[in-house]
Amino acid sequence: MATALDDYSRVALRPTGSRMSHLIWKDFQMLKPLAIAAAIGILALYGLAVLRSSVDPVADPDLITLSVLWVLVPNLVALGVPPMSLGTENEERTLDWLRTLPVKWWQVLLSKMLVGFAAWFFALLLATACFVLSYVVLRGGWSWQRVSTINGMESLIELLAYSVGLLLCGWVAALLVRNPIGSVLLVLPFILGVTLLWNALVAELIDTPFRNGITFLEADASQRALLLGLAVVFTGVLSAAVVGLARRRLAGTSDAKWQAPIIAQAYQPTVVQVAWHGKPSRMRALLWQQLRQTRMVLGAALILLLGTILLSIADPRSNFMEPLFALAWPMMLLVLGVATFHGDRRGCRQGFFADRGWPATLIWLTRLIPTGSMALVLALALPFVSSSRWHFGPPHFQAYGTQAFVWAILVQCMLFILGVLTGQWGRRPSLAFFGAPVVALLWMLPAFGLFGLYQGYVSFLWIAAAILLFATWRLTPFVMQGASSVAVWGRGLAYCLLALGVMCGCIFWHRWWTTPAEMPRWRNEMLAYQIEPISFDDYQSAYMTLPGTRNVRLQCDVYPLEQMDAPLKKNMLSSEFPRVGPTEASAIKYTVRLHPNQYWANRVINYGYESSAERFRKLNTQLDAELSANKSMGEHVSQAELYGLCVDTPISVKHGRPQAYVNGRYYGVVPYGLLNWRPLRRKALEVAAKWTRITREQSMEFAVLEELLGNAESNEWIVIAGLRQVAYEQNLFSDSASPLGEDNLLDRQVFVRVVDELCDEQLRREGRERCLVSAWQRFQNAEWAGWSTRQLGDEKFFLSADLDDPLYRMGIERKRFTRKLDVAVRETLDQLRSGLRRWDDRELVALRGIWGELLRNRKDAASILAGNEYASPPQAPIFYQEQELLIDELRQMANELRQQLESE
Repeated sequence: MATALDDYSRVALRPTGSRMSHLIWKDFQMLKPLAIAAAIGILALYGLAVLRSSVDPVADPDLITLSVLWVLVPNLVALGVPPMSLGTENEERTLDWLRTLPVKWWQVLLSKMLVGFAAWFFALLLATACFVLSYVVLRGGWSWQRVSTINGMESLIELLAYSVGLLLCGWVAALLVRNPIGSVLLVLPFILGVTLLWNALVAELIDTPFRNGITFLEADASQRALLLGLAVVFTGVLSAAVVGLARRRLAGTSDAKWQAPIIAQAYQPTVVQVAWHGKPSRMRALLWQQLRQTRMVLGAALILLLGTILLSIADPRSNFMEPLFALAWPMMLLVLGVATFHGDRRGCRQGFFADRGWPATLIWLTRLIPTGSMALVLALALPFVSSSRWHFGPPHFQAYGTQAFVWAILVQCMLFILGVLTGQWGRRPSLAFFGAPVVALLWMLPAFGLFGLYQGYVSFLWIAAAILLFATWRLTPFVMQGASSVAVWGRGLAYCLLALGVMCGCIFWHRWWTTPAEMPRWRNEMLAYQIEPISFDDYQSAYMTLPGTRNVRLQCDVYPLEQMDAPLKKNMLSSEFPRVGPTEASAIKYTVRLHPNQYWANRVINYGYESSAERFRKLNTQLDAELSANKSMGEHVSQAELYGLCVDTPISVKHGRPQAYVNGRYYGVVPYGLLNWRPLRRKALEVAAKWTRITREQSMEFAVLEELLGNAESNEWIVIAGLRQVAYEQNLFSDSASPLGEDNLLDRQVFVRVVDELCDEQLRREGRERCLVSAWQRFQNAEWAGWSTRQLGDEKFFLSADLDDPLYRMGIERKRFTRKLDVAVRETLDQLRSGLRRWDDRELVALRGIWGELLRNRKDAASILAGNEYASPPQAPIFYQEQELLIDELRQMANELRQQLESE
């Protein structure tokens, strides 16, 4: 009769091939959960990415998400294979049992490496198939360029070689450190050091003109041979390290650091007397225990924080900063979250706590305090150490710093909480470290898609964070019972969906609650105006308004200086008059900041350091031709050239350095022979004033708001800013005598003529009202474009508002836009009729916010907001009282100059 010992003997006498197959099957069973989790994650992530791009194409127009997932998920598998394969056996103490079997150490290593490479290759093939299929579905075809390059940065061969190197580095780390967490923490700096060494050797051995090195596809034959040889050397060295460490770890009877001492006498327990007052409380004991079992992760997080701070102080622009914040920082927060309950689940202490009736809330709280405190420190520190580009002082704090600060903290907290939640799920505790990034991506993709549609609702992440934190508390009793079935991870997934659903519901409720009420009486009054609409084509064909008149987007702000002290006033004026003195600054009431945020054609050129006389002669001829035409605008010169001559060049010359980068070089770095650009400025000011006058006169007949803002208002601001430069040069802001010379005399004469060319206040007000009413009526009489892209026809449009945005497929958003537009138009008309508001008036600031929300365009990276949530003139129907006051000030200066010129 056969016994169990006979079965073991038959297994021991089987040939080597049979042993190898059993080893491979055992390692396959060990890595099967990782492969299944990777497959589910890849399919789910690509499904969400396709769904997001289908619903909202604006969020990811270049399909960068597909490329990122192709790179990220297989590398996560490569990172998780060695700790899962070797670290799990360390935890379960099966390596000692494996050493008792008649197998060689190299067979154990070979089995684990074969299964590990197979798991990585499976994830790579599945990710590639999903990448290709997703791209074909979204683009309708395949581009072979996607196969050779990913994001145009690294070739496919380099990325595959990096994954192989990551696998080998992972084996080295797993053989060096027995703890799976320690091996994961070690492999990250290890692969970073190998990468730096590779880059240094490539830069030393291969002479390349590329600043960021050279890829395999860009290299020639000799360089490719050198790269292949270097790759073979690196692979050989890492493989030799793996073999040497495996022989040390896998051979022998045990790899334990200690051996149990042989005691001759019978075992007698040691009696330890503890005073009644020396017994620690439950809270203190549990905290001490949690600190002991998470000290490695806490130490790694502290090292990351201190290293990042030192690097940001030493070299804020270092190339290591972006990888630190894009990869190392989120991974550390996820590891901190998973490590919160990892020690208890690995040591099977759940039943110990449950049997003694310890409350789940106490366990949950003491487990969260150490890792949660460190995660909070990392989240709060991130905005301050991430880059020197962060601003937290006026005026950037309200416009940019607050939102960025809140966003950074919330995202880091969410990563930690998702890590905690994932650490409570799986049957194998170590698998959670590699499942957490996938779970975080699965949750963040729809969440970020939601915030892409609804910008400005970042703070609603607190709601989701609170729900997920509550979920970790609710799942703690299951962790204490040692449960790992669908009762745990099913509830966890349900809480994740609940957090997304509640956050979406709160956003929609807020949108509905803040939608203005309908104004039927006011709408009827507006529709009663009799204004014949006209198209752009009709206007341009009748008055030859060419696109060159609107080839630059300007953003203007006016700051009153009366309430500022002398140093602050001088500092505010330095952007307009770089070398202004204290005496001159005290007499100036306002400062105008007129900056372009987008050019449609012809980069703005600085003429102060131009060395080509031929270029000046050609531009002079073009300006003369533009002045001689009666009703032609933009036929010979562009708005960008007018801005460059009237505003950019005078400021640059006063500053002593150029403000523009043109034709691949900075003008003014080399002392060119300076040509006299001031005659060109005089003609440019007259051309801008002419365009302003013609457009305002025709606004009473044709009422085209786009033309009024893009031409009349923009050029009037160019004239105002340019005349202020002339006034500063001619000492018109102070009581000093006017400078002598023919050029100065001509400048004063042109100053008077250009000011006289400006339209009066009544024409400006009536033209603005008429154009705004006409644009509103045209919007009301048109139809929504629906799901298709807008074609020429009767679809709704209003200035630069992107009404083709997927956001406006929903009826509630269409209604909200229509009613918000009614409020904005009504408030603007009321201000035009009752009197314009000052720049810092609360009503005007609120109106700028409404126009900013309406005219935001997610497709345009350099939209009229230019990173600000408040719209500014002249690209939005915002009109400052300071504009009228500045024109009045210029008229007063012109009257004084006229008297002076007549006396001369």
